[in-house]
Amino acid sequence: MFRSLALIAAATLGLSAAALAQTEPRPQPEKTDVKASPSAQKSCFFSRDVRGFAAPDDKTLYLRVRAKDVYRLDMKGRCPELDWEHKIAIDSRGSSSICSAIDATVLVKNPIGVSRCSVETLTRLTPEEIAALPKKSRP
Repeated sequence: MFRSLALIAAATLGLSAAALAQTEPRPQPEKTDVKASPSAQKSCFFSRDVRGFAAPDDKTLYLRVRAKDVYRLDMKGRCPELDWEHKIAIDSRGSSSICSAIDATVLVKNPIGVSRCSVETLTRLTPEEIAALPKKSRP
């Protein structure tokens, strides 16, 4: 009896393996060439190196970092008063360097205190992208 069950199990496994081998492989996501786009390269900055900012609306923030770098931060939702405030703060999570969106929280004063705005994406702009920014969006 045990031998019969073992043979049935082995036959079932063999058929299952054959069926899996005949299925088409899943398409793999395309790998992006990090060297192709400077904005795709991982780059970090320290919050203390932020020299200026511009907020064209309550969901977008541009940061001037050091002398020539500009980063675009897209908020997860509305960040009230962001486009009206003259002072903001960047709170970095974990360490003082910011390398991805999860590392940064934007702090903005509001009439009843401080709003903490989560960042959804953090993008380092290329020199061409910086030059293409409207004047009101340049930090």
